[in-house]
Amino acid sequence: MWLSRRESAVRRDAAKMGVVTTGGEEISVLTDMERRAPTVTVPYGFASAMPQGEEVVMLPESTVCLGSVNRAEGLQPGEVRLFSAGGAQILLRADGAVVINGQVFERAAVEDGD
Repeated sequence: MWLSRRESAVRRDAAKMGVVTTGGEEISVLTDMERRAPTVTVPYGFASAMPQGEEVVMLPESTVCLGSVNRAEGLQPGEVRLFSAGGAQILLRADGAVVINGQVFERAAVEDGD
């Protein structure tokens, strides 16, 4: 009996998936209830305005949005892609190349001492 109670408590406290209902600088997110203007966390040096319909993760019982769900389709291990709703993309490939909107910039050979 105590195990089922503990499992219920763990599920209740788990992060919740939600959908952005109002995009932009100040978003609204719908999980089991609507949360308006949650604090959206991102790594230092990044900023984004999430579009409506984006799938996000909310901390339970709080006004903190951990961020949007990862879109890693087509990425190799160690690669990073930055993208915008308008279709602009920057891909940092695992082999050192940088791809900006389809244009490939190969990694320059690094000389000793540079």
